[in-house]
Amino acid sequence: MDRKIGSRPSIRDVARSAGVSPGCVSNVINGRRKQDDPIGRAVHEAIEKLGYRRNTIASNLRRSQSRFIGLVIPDFENPFFAELVAQLEQQAEGTQYRIVATSSREDPEIELRELDELAGWPVAGILLVPSMDSRCKPVIQTSDKPVVVIDRIIPDSDLDVIAVDNFEASAEGMRRLLELGHRRILIAYLDDGIVNVDERLAGVRAAAAQHSDELEVNFLATGPDVEGARQRIGDLLDENPGTTAIFCLFNSATLAAYGAAQARNLRLGQGLALLSFDDSTWMSQVQPAVAAIIQPVAEIARQAWERILTRIDAETEPAGIVRVRCELSQRETLIAANGVQESASRTTEEQV
Repeated sequence: MDRKIGSRPSIRDVARSAGVSPGCVSNVINGRRKQDDPIGRAVHEAIEKLGYRRNTIASNLRRSQSRFIGLVIPDFENPFFAELVAQLEQQAEGTQYRIVATSSREDPEIELRELDELAGWPVAGILLVPSMDSRCKPVIQTSDKPVVVIDRIIPDSDLDVIAVDNFEASAEGMRRLLELGHRRILIAYLDDGIVNVDERLAGVRAAAAQHSDELEVNFLATGPDVEGARQRIGDLLDENPGTTAIFCLFNSATLAAYGAAQARNLRLGQGLALLSFDDSTWMSQVQPAVAAIIQPVAEIARQAWERILTRIDAETEPAGIVRVRCELSQRETLIAANGVQESASRTTEEQV
């Protein structure tokens, strides 16, 4: 979309004109990359053409405070969040910023305390993955530090958010199971009222609605504990012996489902399909390997890092939500309802 006549050009306007990312523009402006290579020259040409002027006073005030960026995540043990921390640390390499990471342990009170602690530190900005029952919206909306939210959207807030397209990825996963002939499906999810989980459930339901007359879909909220989830999934499988597929909407439920199926001698990849939303290392290493919808953590981290840097540089463009596409890795547990594996000629990984 063209910039409005008379409006002040932004870093994103410069990035579009130069054909690079906003983060590249920020790095050139702040001397964090070469000025005389093709990217540096393209950025400077775009700056001159557009008449871009950075808000130097605000930027210097923020950057003089600290070379640290705070990060609050729900759980260091969750593979997704652990990889996110690692990827953000990689993004920080080569810049003057370092990450200070802490965990809310999915406790909204601890989350508020950690955010308060970070506010007391001279951090330049804050990256936040909200807890499941987050109550931090009033705090971060009034923060004098730039905040970028990752993964879980905070409803009715005007914050920058980097998240995956949960709805479409889950809808595509469900459509794939339906294409394979599955009509008795167990959907295991964390709990109700969690925004990204609710988006995944909505995607599943939208895909299922096209086959509503012939489907038997059981929705099971398992909770976060693996052992408890394994028991609940096992009980439901016992009550519904005709189930041909399990679609888990978070990775610890996948581990629980795998264990529950093994305990009952159900043959994953032969008599029972298993699809996971989100991947973990173990899923590709076991036999049969577990099919998964893979969240592109490196891309999420890159976009979150670019966004926080542009906010630290006093970028005034309105906040918005960025949706990143996922990939479906089919592997060996994505089988047809008759027990036949997907054709090997089909693409192993597809964007969803």
